[in-house]
Amino acid sequence: MPMKGILSVIPEYTIRESARAKHVRFRVTVADGLVVVVPQGFDRSRIPELLEGKRAWLERALHQIEQHRQTLSVSAMQPTTIELATLDQIWRLEWMQSDSPTIALDERYPFELSILGPIDDTRAWQPALKQWLIARAREALVPWTMDLSQEMGIPIQRVTVRCQTTRWGSYSNKGTVSLNAQLLFLPRQVTQYVLIHELCHAKHLNHSVRFWQLVRQWEPDANRLRSELKVAGGFVPGWLRFADHSSGSADREIA
Repeated sequence: MPMKGILSVIPEYTIRESARAKHVRFRVTVADGLVVVVPQGFDRSRIPELLEGKRAWLERALHQIEQHRQTLSVSAMQPTTIELATLDQIWRLEWMQSDSPTIALDERYPFELSILGPIDDTRAWQPALKQWLIARAREALVPWTMDLSQEMGIPIQRVTVRCQTTRWGSYSNKGTVSLNAQLLFLPRQVTQYVLIHELCHAKHLNHSVRFWQLVRQWEPDANRLRSELKVAGGFVPGWLRFADHSSGSADREIA
């Protein structure tokens, strides 16, 4: 018998335990449905009650996902090109069905990418394409950030790249610059602004007057680029943007 006040029909969900998570987070994706991310050691019996607290968001997110599933056929979600504006590259994609249970990606020169495998299954090709994007981003953004670090005279420890839904970049007091692989979809000057912004946090771990003075020293057009970044989510293609609905803000930030 369902508990009083709890959603009468609790949707199926997947629980993922994360060592990095400090709070419970909810995600709804086309591929995975409802995903509950919990900190290590979290009491999982509390999840139904937490879902009740997210009732409005959950119903809205599940409805949006169902609409995407109904209106977007598999072929419509499959991109024919991927434009990496930061790198001034346009990749042409070739989709090939096979009996293989997994997706294989094959890069061909110049800027051609073959996707071979169960291409009718978005749960197979979306993660593979996302990992391909992350790999391209690491190749480009890590050395670029390290070069800027040296040029600016601001040492850092390392650069990490992931595919995030809420932030374009961040800096930790341990000297790590974390960047969003989706930066590759943005105009190059906007991406460079994000790198400069995060490197300046190695000098100032806040958004003080001195921090912004340092940012503008290296990027005089920072105000305009900051405004452009607020709406830059529109550069992210639909196959990646519509794949994930988070219970947090849909607008990416920099920290």
